[in-house]
Amino acid sequence: MVTIKDVATAAQLSPSTVSIVLKGNGDARKISKKTQQKVLETARALGYTPNTQAKILRGGTPANAVITLFWATDIRVHILSRFLNGLQSALLERQYPCELQIHPYKINFLQEALSPRTLLGSNGMIICNPSEIDMEYLEQAQFQIPAVLYNRYSKHFDTVNMDDKTIGALPAQIFARHGKKRPALLKAPATFNGMNIRTNIFEFETTQAGMEPPVSIPVSDSMRGGYEGALKLCNIHPLPDCLFCTSDAIALGALKAFYENHVETPKQLELISVGNGNIDHQEFSIPSLSVIQLPMEQMAASCLQIVYERLTSYSFQTNSTQFPVVYVARESCPE
Repeated sequence: MVTIKDVATAAQLSPSTVSIVLKGNGDARKISKKTQQKVLETARALGYTPNTQAKILRGGTPANAVITLFWATDIRVHILSRFLNGLQSALLERQYPCELQIHPYKINFLQEALSPRTLLGSNGMIICNPSEIDMEYLEQAQFQIPAVLYNRYSKHFDTVNMDDKTIGALPAQIFARHGKKRPALLKAPATFNGMNIRTNIFEFETTQAGMEPPVSIPVSDSMRGGYEGALKLCNIHPLPDCLFCTSDAIALGALKAFYENHVETPKQLELISVGNGNIDHQEFSIPSLSVIQLPMEQMAASCLQIVYERLTSYSFQTNSTQFPVVYVARESCPE
């Protein structure tokens, strides 16, 4: 088996320099591009393959690489189920020689979850939903295994994101096209900057379209939160004629409040939600829920593909992949 020392000898460089380059830290350690290229070319020529933690533990190449999914415990189960469905489909369809394990972590305490023991038992990581505090830690951290961040932006890691600006702009544009004038917004506390982008863009676009400034009500990210927020909207006169909800859970709770207060959707009030929940719930609510559908399953598959490629190639340049979003019109806001 070709080792880092073998590559260093062939390239006439120190093992530490070769190790830094093969871990993808050449730029951070100010190693010249020429030297980095020399290391990669030598590694390829010798047939070097990246060492993994499983090799350390077992003394040989594992049958399957272990990919660890880090998921924040405050993120709802229905969102996790969609993400897992995307991972499972990718594993089966592409036949990656990988095993998947899930490691929950408490928001703002990702550093504790990324313990040496956990990292030793992993060959790659998919990190989902880190908070701003968690991101501060990640931007300073260096790992010896590949990692990709889901729905976050980073200078140091591969990332898979969605188009937050369009998520906020589309509802405003649709409501404007339908001649609406009195928008409202039920929004959960932002756990990452992308949520602020969505709501800020919605407020900006509705104002630019000549509507009244949106009535904005902070709510918990739950059906109860949406229910209680919608009750407040029912007491506003005149009633808002369109509503954007930052999650499916909020929208489903709002629909119940409107039903109880005889507010007809979409006749009196059109409703669009960020489509981050169970698609069956969207389709079979009454009325069925119009959403800006988030491509969570496709994004999960992309995260897995990136980690696997990092395990089997020598490309260390980080990339950001952005997925488009689409409007799915149903009964709550038909086209």
